[in-house]
Amino acid sequence: MHNHHLLVGALLVASVAPLRAETSQAGPAVAVADTTPSRRSDVAAFWRQLGDTTLDRLLSEALRTNQEVRAAEARVRGARAARLGAALDLAPTVTASGGFVRQRLPRAAFPGAGGTGALPDQSIWDGGFDASWELDFFGRLRHGLKASGQFSDASREDLRDVQVALVAELARAYFELRGGQGLLLVARRNADNQRSTLDVTRQRLDAGRGTAFDTERAQAQLSFTLSSIPAVAASVAAAEYRIAVLVGQSPGAVGMVRADSTALPALPDLAGVSNPDSLIMARPDVAAAERRAAAERSLVGSAKADYLPRITLGGSAGFSSSTFDSLGKSGTFRYAVGPGVSWPLLNLGRVKAGVDASRARAEEAAAQYSQTVLLAREDLENALVRYRSARERVSRIEEAAESSRRAAELARLRFSEGVADFLQVLDAERTQLDAESQVAQGRTAAATAYAALYKALGGIAPVPPPR
Repeated sequence: MHNHHLLVGALLVASVAPLRAETSQAGPAVAVADTTPSRRSDVAAFWRQLGDTTLDRLLSEALRTNQEVRAAEARVRGARAARLGAALDLAPTVTASGGFVRQRLPRAAFPGAGGTGALPDQSIWDGGFDASWELDFFGRLRHGLKASGQFSDASREDLRDVQVALVAELARAYFELRGGQGLLLVARRNADNQRSTLDVTRQRLDAGRGTAFDTERAQAQLSFTLSSIPAVAASVAAAEYRIAVLVGQSPGAVGMVRADSTALPALPDLAGVSNPDSLIMARPDVAAAERRAAAERSLVGSAKADYLPRITLGGSAGFSSSTFDSLGKSGTFRYAVGPGVSWPLLNLGRVKAGVDASRARAEEAAAQYSQTVLLAREDLENALVRYRSARERVSRIEEAAESSRRAAELARLRFSEGVADFLQVLDAERTQLDAESQVAQGRTAAATAYAALYKALGGIAPVPPPR
């Protein structure tokens, strides 16, 4: 009896072993290319030219811990598994089975058995395996496998698109943080100058050479400048919270960014974009749309194959016996093998409906691809124009701010010496505050335009100007 149990166990192991062997042999032919799905180094390399180590650190952390990136990586793994499943559909399907049945059959089901009533109760033990293999003569499975591979490629491009969008959003929040810190410095520096001016007006009033009107105007201008600080500080905090969430942490968990306050990094000049069409085609959203359109076309071929017969080769083998002890002995072996053909001859209307639906999805995917290309071209052109105009505006505002700073210094000096009236000082200080604030805002706008350009380029480094 013990030997019989070993025989049944060996049968079950043997019925599973062929499936494992086929899987390992088919692996190299059907496996997706072994590439790291995140491509983090390629995404982050764009920003190293700015020389901002804090930004580099935040970008690396975000690409490693951001939840949307993790979700996209999971979708890539799921698409790869689906492609492997589609590839295995081309191989035979083998399943092991075993069971026990207690049955009673009527004598009437067996002519010539004699007597009335039912036959004696029977016990049937059975163990073995079943196999089926669809011979893909007309390409239904092959078209499905091709579509699965194209969907898998699209999921990898979707991951890259998520990474590019994440990096652009994080860079934008970082630039807004630095820009807000710059605005705070401008407001506080101007407030210090205005306090000095207020002190001068008070001293002149005490000495009998000034008026209370000048002192009140100086106090009003100082209070107005100080009133702008809380709103700017709130925007700085909001940028910090946004950065924290993008790196997968709770809001406020990256306070070291505030302590490590620095100016906005210097931005590169652009001579232009060579061959913009190739850049657009390389964008992850465009590449993903193209892969999906190709996959839907492949599924049309799979649907059209349903017009033709499906040819399947099937078989089963094992042992059946009325007692468990005799299972596996001589006379208990069974087998069945033979081909099968199925053809939806009377259901061709349903097949046509499926083909028409598949063609409609393919046309939809093609239209979406064309629209994605158009939007990508628009995005790139807008990003280039905005970046260049933002940098040009910054250079003009910086000149105006420097002149305003010198004018304010001269106005205060002339007022303290009694050569000019206080109205000139107020006007000069207001102009200085406005110009320096516009410089800080303009630099932030140029930096965020650079982040938008990065996204429009799909993470590909722009062309530096010729030297």
